Amino acid sequence: MTATPTDPSGSFNNSSASGMWTLQEALGFHRAGDWPDPTNVPAYAFVKTASFDIERFIINTTGNAVDFAHATTDEKSVAGFGNNIYAFWAGGDNTIDRLTNASGGTATDFGDMTQAGSGPCGISNNVRGIIVGGDRGSPDNFTVIEYVTMATTGNATDFGDTNVAAQYVYGLGKGSTTRGVFGAAGTDGGASGPTNAMSYITIASAGDSEDFGDLTTARIRGAAGNNSTRIVFSGGQVGNEVATNVMDYITIASTGNATDFGDTTETRMNLGGASSDTRTVFTGGAGTSSSGSRKKTIDYITTATTGNAIDFGDLTANMEYTTANSSANPSQQNETFFPPAAIGLFSGGVSPGRESIILYVNITTDGESGLFGDLLAKTNRVNNGSCGSSTRGIVKAGGTDDSGNVDSIEFIGFSTKGKSTDFGNLAAAIKTVASLSTATRGVFAGGIVGSTNQNVIQYITIANTGNSTDFGDLTQARINLTAASNATRGVFANGAVSDTFYNVLEYITVASTGNATDFGDTSNTFSQRGSVASATRMVIGGGQQGENNANTLEYITIASTGNATDFGDITSTARHHTIAVNNSTLGLFNNYSSSSINIDKITIASTGNATDWGDLIVQKSTASGTSNSHGGIA
Repeated sequence: MTATPTDPSGSFNNSSASGMWTLQEALGFHRAGDWPDPTNVPAYAFVKTASFDIERFIINTTGNAVDFAHATTDEKSVAGFGNNIYAFWAGGDNTIDRLTNASGGTATDFGDMTQAGSGPCGISNNVRGIIVGGDRGSPDNFTVIEYVTMATTGNATDFGDTNVAAQYVYGLGKGSTTRGVFGAAGTDGGASGPTNAMSYITIASAGDSEDFGDLTTARIRGAAGNNSTRIVFSGGQVGNEVATNVMDYITIASTGNATDFGDTTETRMNLGGASSDTRTVFTGGAGTSSSGSRKKTIDYITTATTGNAIDFGDLTANMEYTTANSSANPSQQNETFFPPAAIGLFSGGVSPGRESIILYVNITTDGESGLFGDLLAKTNRVNNGSCGSSTRGIVKAGGTDDSGNVDSIEFIGFSTKGKSTDFGNLAAAIKTVASLSTATRGVFAGGIVGSTNQNVIQYITIANTGNSTDFGDLTQARINLTAASNATRGVFANGAVSDTFYNVLEYITVASTGNATDFGDTSNTFSQRGSVASATRMVIGGGQQGENNANTLEYITIASTGNATDFGDITSTARHHTIAVNNSTLGLFNNYSSSSINIDKITIASTGNATDWGDLIVQKSTASGTSNSHGGIA
């Protein structure tokens, strides 16, 4: 294709420089008068056509698109999504294409959808890409929702089902960092015509979609754009061979019906939509489904206002079934506080279904949390205790269902969001195991294999992937114990065997091998507790004994054997399955409850009741915690 570059101000068109970019365009600056300004970030739209072609233009300017890259498939009506690094297209067959925004070229195969299907829509934040609906084979199946972790190649994973059938919904979905909203075709897959239904999902929590409200006009085959708080739906098919120019909008955080926004410059369906933090553009489309009415139109709106769309420029040719992504969509950027210097990761668990989710928190700043990535598989039983170095977190994956145990160990790089990586294996398939670590060695102890409680202690070298090595034995076989360490000594606390609960404390010297030695006793016999440690002190909190939950906190001085001393209480109702993360001074406790979203905070060197740290981004019963600055490292 022949490229006709335009000045970012929209006022310059050098037809004699066909195929060349201006310096301002190449650097991605937004408009005349902004250059040179290093704070400006390119706000590119990437438009896949109903062929192999991918075109590009800068959203916060005006002007024509240029040929930029190529897809691996010429499928039309696909789901488009992405983040600030990658653009994705999925659908038709089961192909998922990924394009690196900065380099272009030819998209690469990312993995496969769970089931081939055409006409799905795409929703994403910075970590997860969600593929919703579409025609999934015979018999017709329009309710599939699946997801990928965009930083790590691999096949899609089942997310849940739509609450109503979703056919021909490509383009009609966007979201915020936490919630996705899409237009759904109706209970019969749109066979009797479009509907005005909207549904939503929580991106970080797998499960079925729920009713959001109604669009102002029933339609399919439309487009959408968004800023951090609002989605604008544009155009679409409202009847047999009938398109619309209607735009309406919703506030993402509040369910309810859409409100009229204005009109597009042309009546069309099968169009695409992409957004920067301030502006949304709509690309291509057709007045009807016949080829003679195809459009090369690009128009734009200011997303935060209302009003009619304004002409932006043109695609390189008349085309419909355009699917657009943006490198600058506000919902798809890293949080400003990522990566924190002191990061804690909460992995796996239930929220409310079994989860692969990894959430992160900024330990030192109250309330700063976000979605980090995913484990290799959904699991509700991982390990209790912080295990990892300053650069790598270790997770012992537990049962992938209520009965199955696995022996796998996974690791996570703290600085980069994405999916965990296989590390190696423990000596047996085990769950409800405790873990601790120094900067170099991770240690696992206890748990259950089949129906047999374990006293085995085993270890790994964190920097080197591979299987575990025997370390020694606990003084008592048990499950649901907790563990923490400083740079030399690790301590295991509490635990249970069937209905027998233990208050035992025992220790090891992490750099050596050998059996654990009695340390002392905790003040109660609760299990399923959480623990944190500084260089000198270990604090243990929460727990469960039968139907009774604990809200107590107690501590020991790691270098001195003896019984635990009262520290204080957690902030709210006594709870169990307590998982904790910490740096050298602060400890954060996430406790299981019917609304396990809040985090308690303590200062490890002091005593007193915990204070409220804030909430996770999604209700979640966590299965594992690790950090890059716990007491075994500091």
